[in-house]
Amino acid sequence: MNTITVRILVFFLSLFIMITVFSQISMQFKDDYVTETAVIYSSAEKVSFQGVYVRNETVINSRANGVISYTCRDGSKVANGSVVAYTYQSENDILVNQQIKKLREEVELLESAQNPGTTAVVEPAFISEQIDEQYQTIAFLIAENDLESLDEERKKLQTLMDIYQIVINEETDFNSAIDNINSRISELEKNCREPSGTVTAENAGYFIGHTDGFERKLSPDTIDKITAKEIKDIVSESRKENNGNAVGKIVDGYEWKMVGIVDPRITDFRVGSSVTVKFSSTPDTVTAVIDSISETDDPNESIIVLSCDELTYNLVQRRAERVEIILNDHKGIKVPRSAIRFDKDNEKGVYILLGQRIAFKKINPIYECDEYILSQITSDSGYVSVYDDIIIEGEISSDLYVEETSVSDEESEEETSRSVKSTEEPETSESESEKDEEDIWQED
Repeated sequence: MNTITVRILVFFLSLFIMITVFSQISMQFKDDYVTETAVIYSSAEKVSFQGVYVRNETVINSRANGVISYTCRDGSKVANGSVVAYTYQSENDILVNQQIKKLREEVELLESAQNPGTTAVVEPAFISEQIDEQYQTIAFLIAENDLESLDEERKKLQTLMDIYQIVINEETDFNSAIDNINSRISELEKNCREPSGTVTAENAGYFIGHTDGFERKLSPDTIDKITAKEIKDIVSESRKENNGNAVGKIVDGYEWKMVGIVDPRITDFRVGSSVTVKFSSTPDTVTAVIDSISETDDPNESIIVLSCDELTYNLVQRRAERVEIILNDHKGIKVPRSAIRFDKDNEKGVYILLGQRIAFKKINPIYECDEYILSQITSDSGYVSVYDDIIIEGEISSDLYVEETSVSDEESEEETSRSVKSTEEPETSESESEKDEEDIWQED
């Protein structure tokens, strides 16, 4: 065996031994400590209860005989004196009128689709992309069960598809289809009867086509007099409809309140604070303000009153439902409580692993619970940062401990090195990197 071969074998054998020894030392060092990686975490207090909607509501009555056909949807804004419903002698009259209305809308869509001002300038690829986007919109609305918006989006899709038929020369126009629809309308109009009466809104506001009998009992002006028993009774009876002459109601303005019973021992409710409210019946969330917290005869029950100025279709469909309010929503760096220590200056913080060394980093608590605290997110290197390896268990050796200033210097030099290496001039970058390495050796 020649000398060169022996040298190569010795080199690789020495390298293998060094790697093995280093790995064993590193593994032994890591095994001495149990760590947890610092991550950004959100924590909030949540309280759920049965809430009762309280709004300024005016009942709409009608003494006309017949069947009611509404002209607007729940949650629609109506003006004073506007027609909200018609009365017909029979349900068949309503059905005929609805068919005529639907056919007339179809004629409008076809006439819009064959407008030369539109079909002469658009490209097939552009219309095809719009059809795909509209299809995705409809799929999303179906998944969200948003039937209120679905009809309008369906009409848009139909118009786009009709335009596409003309653009790619599958159709020259829709005149024949329009004539056929108009003929059907004429036939239906022969059997069409005019409404026997109209129902108008006595004042402006938001229309709701049903009542529950609590419109006169509940008012924002008298909400402070409501009792816990009355709240429980309303929750148990809220699904009962009030018939008689009532055909609907008008909500005066978009502001409303909610009242419910909560356990004051669960959390610290603060009057005037903003909270997020989630509902069991809809994915909608709103921001509300805690108006008041009132004690009752039961120390485990308090009456909470929320106020909100966001009104949607889903929020006028019920009198009562289960809601969840989110208080004190905090976001910070999660630090296990068992890892918290105090340094020589009696400052609260944690020990973290820096390779094979240990450093102390301070924490700035913004939220605390039994298991962990949330430390404020900051760019200050003296405080715990995201992805730090926080030591939970293990004896802190003074031989491995480094001061905060040293940690800051190392992190600063590392950032400088990274930024230098990313510059557009390789030669200059290399020389500056070598200078940084020399400075580091001098400091050590």
